[in-house]
Order: sequence, then structure tokens, then C-alpha cells
Amino acid sequence: MSFIQENPQVSFIVIVAIALAASPFLQRLIGRVAFRIAIRTETVIDDLIVDALRPFRFVYAIPTALAYFLADWLAPYAYEVRVLSGLVSIFLAVETALKVMSALASIIRHRSGAKGVSSTGYIDILKILTVLVGIVAAGSVVVDTDLITLIGGVGAATAVLGLIFKDSLHSIFASIKIASWNLIREGDWLVVPSFGADGTVEHIGLYDIKVRNWDLTTVLVPTHSVLEVANANYTSMQDTRARRLFETFSFDVGSVRVCDRALLERLQGVPLISDIVAEKIEALGDSDEPGTDARLAPVITTNFEIFCAYVDRYLRSREDIHQKRHYIMIRTTAPTHHGIPMEIFAFLREVSLVPFSKIQTDIFNHLLAMIGVFDLRLHQSLAKE
Repeated sequence: MSFIQENPQVSFIVIVAIALAASPFLQRLIGRVAFRIAIRTETVIDDLIVDALRPFRFVYAIPTALAYFLADWLAPYAYEVRVLSGLVSIFLAVETALKVMSALASIIRHRSGAKGVSSTGYIDILKILTVLVGIVAAGSVVVDTDLITLIGGVGAATAVLGLIFKDSLHSIFASIKIASWNLIREGDWLVVPSFGADGTVEHIGLYDIKVRNWDLTTVLVPTHSVLEVANANYTSMQDTRARRLFETFSFDVGSVRVCDRALLERLQGVPLISDIVAEKIEALGDSDEPGTDARLAPVITTNFEIFCAYVDRYLRSREDIHQKRHYIMIRTTAPTHHGIPMEIFAFLREVSLVPFSKIQTDIFNHLLAMIGVFDLRLHQSLAKE
């Protein structure tokens, strides 16, 4: 103790230097222990926490805290040391707090799955408040004043500045939300109908988002407005390599009829549905006109029903359509004055516009050609002259 009292400056340097030199070893030790614990446990929660806290820079708070509280030992430079060590300590504290909140958000998303993820928005608000508190704390260290007193003064000034810079603050919070939720990134295909935007995001600024439309025109969408109006981001479609194919065919009600033996025998030559048609023929027995035999009512089928089965099997036979990752569905809705609608849902593996359009055209051309084979007709509205 006498040596410290007689040589406070040397003691300060030695203590801080030892703590600073030991920090990297302590950092690696904590990392190894944390990774071993995370690997040995079956739960994913500790994995998320360890991943968020890497590279465990919070251990450097030990030498910075020592430097802050022992700054008086370095009497000629006490203020400078206290400011520098205080700012570094605040930075490490804020960074660690943000990482813990990110880990908490990851845990919420993991536990909730596809539901309840919106609750992580409150964590984003806490992050903003943490950064603001860190800024105020840094200001109190620099001006060497009490934190509570500084917060009171800043609160009064914030109310006035909030009215003056309302639009700027609105844009700042919108930018933070877009970045924290990863809503929009440069290169995304973004559609904002109210602003005439439909193209690739070239730049995301504080006040506006620049979109290069497919017709090579440029649109600037206010950053805060993109969160307030209807918009669509096709990034997930491109990332999952799946683009939805959806179309509706409307059939003439008058062309739908019960299949007789002649039609079934003709359709038996279609490979994709030959087994289905064979079962229908076997169920008919000796009857040629099943529609006139009440006993065959449970087994009669229509050409429209068999065509729907053909469309389903045709789509499932194509390699350029996702068969397992996404659903394939053929749905018939209630008849309208436009005929009987048949809706086709599928997801193509191609997401680029030109290849997707070519495959879509091939599918529709094939189905249009096969409609006549089943003695069906599409509904066409004739305009009155």
C-alpha cells in the first residue's frame, strides 16, 4: 500500500496494463467455456445467446472500469483518463445490452415460430432507448455532470427539437425499423403502387428509397411512407427460388356433361389419366349412357371432373414445378355469369421474368389445347355491337 501511495501514477499504469493484458486471455476462456456448454446442451436458446454475444468484448470493461475509478491516481490527466475510459465503458455496455436484446429477439422468434414475431418490435424500441441512454451517459461523462441532471435538461430540449425536426425523426425511426427488421435491402424487387414504383431498389437513404423501375424510369419513395402504404417485396420469392403460378380458366357451363362410354374410351388413350378412366369404365358395366341410369348415380363422372384430375397430374409431372416444398392445387369455385372457374395454383422453380413467362406460356398452351380433347369449351363474353 505504501508503494501505491508513494507512486500512484506507476501503480495506475501497472494495474490497468495487467488488466488489459489479461483481457484477451479471459475473452478466449469465456468463449471456449460458452461454446462447450452450448454444444453439450440440447436446447437452442444457449446457442442463440452465445452467437449473439460473440466475440465477448464485454471483458474489456474490466480494464476500462479500473481506469475510470482510479483516474485520480493519474492526477495531471485525471479528467482525460476519466472521459476516455468512461466513453469506452459506455460503448461496451451499450454494445453488450444490444447483443443481449438481439439474443432475446432470436429466442422469441425461435419459440414462436411463424407466430408472435411482431413482439420483437418492442425489443427494437428498447434498443433505441438503450442507445439514447448511452449517448446521454456519454454526454454526462464529457461535461462531468450528474446523469439525472443532464437527462432532465435533455428531456426539455428534446420536446422542442421533436416539433422542429418531426419529419426527420419520422424518417430516422422508419430507417431504423427497416434496417432492424430487414424489411428492404438494396437489390430487392419492390412494388409500391401508390408511388408508381415497380422495380429494383438501388439505394436506401434516410429520407427516400430509390427504385429503378422495369421501364428504366426512377422513382423516389419517402422512407417513412413505404411503411404506411401498401407495398410488396419479392425478395423471399427470389431467395426461396419459387414463384407462384396462378391462373383462372372459366368454362362454358353448357360444355360440362356426364361422360358416356364413348368419351371415356377416347380419354383412356391419355396416358396421365388412363388408370382413372379405366376405373370409370369398369364402374359403368354395360351401360353406354350413365346419365339415364339412376343406379349409376354414385359412380358417374363428368368431363370437367376428369379434366381437373388431368391438370393436377400434368402439373405434378413437370420437373420445373416444385412438387414437395410448395403445394399444387386445382380448385373449382361456384359458377358465375362468366362460367365455371377453375383456379390453378403451383410454384415454378424459375423466378426470373423471362424463363418464368416461357414456362407459364408452355403450360397454358398445353392446357388450352387439351380442353377440346375433353369436349369442354372456355367461356367467352361476346361484346354487344
